[in-house]
This record gives sequence, structure tokens and C-alpha cells, in this order.
Amino acid sequence: MATKKVILAPTSLFVAIAVALTLMVNPVADAATKKTLKLLWSDEFNGKKGTLPSSKTWTREIGGGGWGNSERQFYTDKAANASMDGAGRLVITANRISNEYAEQVGEVPGTEDILNRCSECQFTSARMKTARNLSFQYGRIEARIKMPQGVGTWPAFWMLGGDLLDGVPWPECGEIDIMEFRGDIPDRSTSAIHGPTTPQGSGLGAAFLSYDSLSNGYHTYAIEWKKNSLTFIVDGRVTGTYSSADTGTRGWVYNQKFFLILNLAMGGTYAGEYIDPMLNQAQLHVDYIRFYSVNGVGKVFRG
Repeated sequence: MATKKVILAPTSLFVAIAVALTLMVNPVADAATKKTLKLLWSDEFNGKKGTLPSSKTWTREIGGGGWGNSERQFYTDKAANASMDGAGRLVITANRISNEYAEQVGEVPGTEDILNRCSECQFTSARMKTARNLSFQYGRIEARIKMPQGVGTWPAFWMLGGDLLDGVPWPECGEIDIMEFRGDIPDRSTSAIHGPTTPQGSGLGAAFLSYDSLSNGYHTYAIEWKKNSLTFIVDGRVTGTYSSADTGTRGWVYNQKFFLILNLAMGGTYAGEYIDPMLNQAQLHVDYIRFYSVNGVGKVFRG
């Protein structure tokens, strides 16, 4: 069949280009995928430089002992390990206190006591949780984060099931890892769920590959969570979706309240155990954490 050649007048050509660009920048919304987000809670970390995270939201965990993963840090409640930078960000800092031979490094007061309690600890750092202060169920949770630099770093933004506080053990309580990162793979982050029927150790998870070090800029790590389904999202891109069909009814333990945890570990089984002996400090920067309802679904609980 013959093809008819159509020549656009200059004006028509410009209109056609403008329409095409408009559709690229502002794609027509599919009514079926429209979402209404309502902000229900956030921490914007807008305190003065050196200010501690709000005790009304965050509880600081203290101690070492590997945390079940052969980690090499001792968590403190000091501003030197977690505080605002005065520019709208929370900075969690891991500071070296001993070398790989368990010899003390530096003269920060209290270091000798920490090493007497945890001889394998090479760094101080921070781990914060909202347990007994805030918990969440369904909706969208997101954080804008810039990763630390250095082999051996292991930051995480994650959640545990609220029934852990009532004595239900892990993994039966459920775990949602919104973001994990290991410093020896600087252009990749991972997300996962852990429960009684997910693969031991690895859970069910997805990866985000940026092709650039994640310590070079901020990225937004999120979940959208509803009954029997959970989706991981990085920078607006879906990296994985899981549901009760993937775990079985007994294994889907995510239809309950969960609390948040934010920490910077050093070494450990996930991070590959090896820590660069020349690494003396590493910093995790968090711009904000926000929680939204999605199409009216999602709740925040206090206390």
C-alpha cells in the first residue's frame, strides 16, 4: 500500500514538538494508578548544629557485642555520633577508637572504658529507634539519605514488628529493610523483608544500582505498604514488590504496626567483616524521614 507523505508547516511542526515535549514532561495520568499522599509525620532534622535527635521520637541504643552480626562498633548517645549539622540534616558519625589489633586510637574520654566492655569494637557510632515512641502501619515511608564512604561501612534504614516488644522473637516479628548499604559496593543498595518463611539470612529482597557511588549525593529510599503487599522504591523507581503470595499466609507478618530504626554499623557479616584499616571516620547524612497515608491508607501511632 502506498504511504502518504505529510509535510507539516513550520507552525504545525512547532506545535507538534511542543505537545510531544509536554507529554514527556507531564505524562497523562492513568486514573488506575493515581495516588493521593497525605503527610502524617516527618522529622526534618532542622535543629541547631550539635543538637541531639528528639527524645520524643528517638531512643538511642547503647552498647557493643556484635549485635548478632559480628559488628565492630559501640553505639553511644553522644552528639559526636549522632546530631544535627545545622543545615537541615542528621549526621550519624562512626569514629575510630581502636585499630585491627585492638590497640586504642586517640584520647577521647571514655574510650578506655568502652574497649574494656567491648574489646572487638573499633568504632563508636549511633543506632536510633522509634520503639515505644512512634510506630507505623501501611502507607508510604521515605528517607532522603547520602551514604558514608569507606569499605566496612554498613548503614541501614529499617523496621521491626511491634510485637517484638511483647516478646515475639525475630524473625517471627518481621523485619523490613527499606535500605541497606555496604561500603565495598558503593553504587548499590538493597532492600528486603525477613520473616518466618523467607530465606534464612537473605530474606526476600531487591537491589538498586546507581552506576555512581551513593556517597556522592542524596537518594530517596521508600516503601509503599498496604495489607498483604509491600513495594520497595528508590528515587521513584520500583525495585521490588512482595506479597503474602510470596511467603504464604503464616509467613506474611507485616500486617501490624512497625517501628523505625536508623543506624551506622561497621563491619559485620553483611558488610563483609573487613574494615579498611585507614578509615578513621565515616558519616551517614539524612535529610529527612517522612510518613504519608496513600489514598487514605496508613496510620501513625504514638506511645
